[in-house]
Amino acid sequence: MSRAGRSRSRRAGSPPAGGLLRWFLSLPARLHLRWLVIIVVAAAVMGAYARVLVTAGTMPPGKAPTAPAAAGEHSGAGTPKPTRTGQDHTRR
Repeated sequence: MSRAGRSRSRRAGSPPAGGLLRWFLSLPARLHLRWLVIIVVAAAVMGAYARVLVTAGTMPPGKAPTAPAAAGEHSGAGTPKPTRTGQDHTRR
């Protein structure tokens, strides 16, 4: 009986030197389930975020965030002019 064979079987039964938490966290890798665990965790996080978005209340109009105005932004050059609903833009 070789010495390496004895230590292997002995080592398999004892908990690793890193502790129980490290052994438990390495379990998916040892069972070749890494991608399954990654997909399940990602789906749980996306589901929790979707639930927050769906159940969130609407923002009141008075509390809506506004962008800070730049110095030349109020000149009106980039603002489109209002048009009437039935106006034809091809004839002048």
